[in-house]
Amino acid sequence: MSAIAIVFARSIALHLVLMFTLAYVAVQPTHAQQQPDAKVLEYKAMVAAAREAEVVPRLDGLLTAINFSAGQVVKKGDLLFEFRSRNAELSLALAQAHLKQAEAQLRLSEGSLKNKQALRTRNVASESEFLNAEAQRQIAAAKVEEARANVEIGQIVLQQMKLYAPLTGIISRPLIKEGAYITREARDQSRLATIVQLDPIHVVGQAPAAAYFQRSDQGGEVLKTLEQTADRGDFGLALATGDKYPHKGRLVAGAYEFNPATQTTEIIVEFPNPDYLLRPGLSVTLQATVRPR
Repeated sequence: MSAIAIVFARSIALHLVLMFTLAYVAVQPTHAQQQPDAKVLEYKAMVAAAREAEVVPRLDGLLTAINFSAGQVVKKGDLLFEFRSRNAELSLALAQAHLKQAEAQLRLSEGSLKNKQALRTRNVASESEFLNAEAQRQIAAAKVEEARANVEIGQIVLQQMKLYAPLTGIISRPLIKEGAYITREARDQSRLATIVQLDPIHVVGQAPAAAYFQRSDQGGEVLKTLEQTADRGDFGLALATGDKYPHKGRLVAGAYEFNPATQTTEIIVEFPNPDYLLRPGLSVTLQATVRPR
């Protein structure tokens, strides 16, 4: 083969290799097309208690014991306050005695009714005597029901001499001292302590309108709210120190309106808070990472 023919053959081979290479590259999708970048949105936010409960007195009485200290973690059902209960104990005992008396009277009335019924079958007792015995038995039964209700009321009053924690959380300082006497007027105007639930806890973010609405991945033809796109992302926190909070949150609620002055709306995100690091009133930065589809 001549030198010219060899050069020509090599040129054709290189041309074919280049064509196949360009064709392969053209059909391969780029990494940017496969995995678009996620959007990270940031909002000013404030930590707030997920639940809060006030411990209030229910009855007049003398406060005899406070069973907690300020800032203590209390469990639901823990005994917090005790009031003098002697009067309530005596009232309950009196109601129980009246119940026994009413039950005894009912047994007598039932015995009398059976006797009148037997005499009536033998035509010894009159119809009016039988009806009177039947009415006496009904009256005695009603008195038993009344006495039982009074016993239940007495038990409730005695139970209300002790106040228990309605939920698990951090309790405030007691707003009353041992030895104070609570009156009806004081009960209507005061509380004894406040308990806030800290795990889980809420973070309330202020989302501006521009960030609250998200454009679709197809070029912005469709707008979706942050609530609608919450399943495509996650929520994190940046503390005032710049540190990242170690737990992720989930969107639980959003406000139904925008603030006309600031053009922001509230979004509420719930975070685990097992170490009670987050406390109500703490300023944080809420970060929403929205993944495109």
